[in-house]
This record gives sequence, structure tokens and C-alpha cells, in this order.
Amino acid sequence: MQRRIRKDLERFKRIVRGEIRKNLKALIESGELVGQRGRDLVKVPIKSIRIPEFRYDPRDAGGVGAGDGEIGEPVMLDPDAQGRAPGQAGQGGGLHVPEVEIELHELAEILGEALELPRIRPKGRERQARRGEDYADVSVVGPESLLMKRRAYREGLKRQLWLGDPDGLAAAQLAKLPPRLRPPVLVTPIKEDKRYLHSEEVPQPETNAVIVFMRDASGSMAGEKTEIVRQENFWIDLWLRHNYENVERVYILHDYEAQEVDEKDFYELSTGGGTRISSAYELCNKVLEQRYPPEEWNVYCFHFSDGENWIGDTEQRCVPLLREQLLPKCNQFGYGQITLGRGSPGLHLVKLKEHLGDDERLVCSVIAGREDILKSIKEFLGKGR
Repeated sequence: MQRRIRKDLERFKRIVRGEIRKNLKALIESGELVGQRGRDLVKVPIKSIRIPEFRYDPRDAGGVGAGDGEIGEPVMLDPDAQGRAPGQAGQGGGLHVPEVEIELHELAEILGEALELPRIRPKGRERQARRGEDYADVSVVGPESLLMKRRAYREGLKRQLWLGDPDGLAAAQLAKLPPRLRPPVLVTPIKEDKRYLHSEEVPQPETNAVIVFMRDASGSMAGEKTEIVRQENFWIDLWLRHNYENVERVYILHDYEAQEVDEKDFYELSTGGGTRISSAYELCNKVLEQRYPPEEWNVYCFHFSDGENWIGDTEQRCVPLLREQLLPKCNQFGYGQITLGRGSPGLHLVKLKEHLGDDERLVCSVIAGREDILKSIKEFLGKGR
């Protein structure tokens, strides 16, 4: 029975994965999954699938005397049918779209399969002290679950023999008999007889990554543009966490000046005034130098803007910063320019491609609207860097 249940469950999971993969573009564009993190599960709305549930035969809804009621009260199978003629239209809401719970790592695998994303090749290693699984040492203290019982018995037996204990002498004689003929002998180990398995903490390599999310917070980047940034960052973060054991995030908001903020402010704050993109790149470089050395961390930077920048800032400050400081530290630097249907790309993107277009670590993407989110995610993550 359990085997059949597991088989049915696996079949249902395959159906769910297939439906999610088929509707992935619509799910990403709608943004229904964004903000559901907090646990290891997300709820995915699927319209074309029926959730398994117990359903009872309406003809077997109970007999006389079942449920609450008073003596002499009429029995009705459908409480909502009272005062309504057969076939008459009813009131109330209709069926809701079912939601299926799925683990985040499965969602990441579906994303990778749908977009044919290559596995990321980590470059950095950070060595962290972890207790090894091999117990190669012995300690005089430890939990009883790691007690070396045979050794404790032998030590107790030797002690009793050395002290001339009759029980110990008897045990020594009985030890010469075949195991099936030996009667039980009382040997009680004391604290000095006990030894415990012990493992030393040894540095072990662990792949770590840091994601620096940067966003233009000027007045022109509010509303729909911010929502597109939120959705892209959700899927980028999901894929990188699927590839690394430990992922940290940094959020940088900028207009003319840049500041590091938490995730909530990153998406909710917006300002007016001008835009100076180099301020975000300078702060990003400072954070990496102080907290995330590239020899120990895999570094991913993603910047989103509409491409409007202070006159001369891209060529005079941004390009040199990227070429000399940021790109050498990064596995990849992604720049997403959100145009919302505007025909020509902003000048910032044009200059980046003109001066740094031959550097594989720089990936640029133009996002004209929600329909481009899936394409942009593939552009950013499709190189496997």
C-alpha cells in the first residue's frame, strides 16, 4: 500500500512540475511567487490541475438522526437548497484556482530546465571550521551515544582483574569458554574506564557567494519598473542559492548618491532628483573590498536602471570603475536597462557596450516590459559563470 501511495505521489509531482514548466512564463510575468519566501516552500497557482482530495458520495450523506437538529425538524441533504427550487440558480462564490506547494529547490530546477541554464562554475573558496564526520580520535568526555562500549567493558574487566575482584577473575576464566556457553558476568565500568569517539573541527572548503543588487531610485524608476526589478531579482536569487551552499545579499539604492539599505527599503523607497550611477559602483566596490574578498567569495553584481545618467558620468567614472575595479572582482556583472517600450536604449547601455562589450564578465539586458523578464533572466544566468 505504501509503495502505491509513493508511486502516486511521484506521479502527481511529475504532473505538477510539467504544469509549472508549461506556465512558467506566465508565472514569472504575473509575479505571483515573488515575496513568498520565508520557508522552503512556495505556493504556485495552477489552473489546469485538480488537487487530490477525499470526496464523499452525495447519496451517502448521513441518515435520520445524523448531525445537529431538533426532534421533528426536516432532514435535508443540501443545507443551501432550503427554499430553492431544483435547478434554480444559487448564490455565493465559484471555484478558486488551486495552489500547489513546491519546494524552492524544485522550483529552481524547473527554472534551470526551462531556460536550459548551465550549472555555475564557482571560482572562490572560503574555508570554514566544521566538525568532520570521521571519528579519528578518542576523548575521555563525550555524549553517551558515542561511548565505546566494548572498550569500556575491557577496561572495567582489566581493572577488576588487577584489583583481584572475584567477578573479574571469574570473567577471565569464563572468557576461555565458547560464547554460547558463557553465562553473564557483571562488569560495571566506571568513569575512568569510559572512552568516547571524537572528531576534530577541521577547515573544509565551502562555496560561498554574495549578490549585490543595485537599483536606480530616481523618480523615473518607480512603479512598474520597480516591480520588474523585484521579479528579476527573485529568480536570480533563487538560481544562485540553488548553486551555492551559502549566499549573502547586499542592497544598494542610488539617485545622485548611493546608500546601502535592507531588502524592504530597496524596493519601497524612491526619490526625485538626478542620477549618478557611479555612486552605486563606488559603494559596491567599497563593500566588496571590506567584506567580500574575491579570492574567498563568488561575486555577482546586478544593476537596474532606465539608462538616464549624469552627463559624462558613464564614460568618465563608470567605465573605468568597471574595467579596473569591479569586473576583476566579479564572476559576473549584470546590467538591466528597463525601457518600458521606449524605442532607443539609454546612453548608459550604449557606452557600456562600446567600451566594455568584449568583456564576458559584463552582461547587458534590455527589458521593455514584463514579457521580457524571462528572456532577461536567461541572458543574465545563461553563461554559467
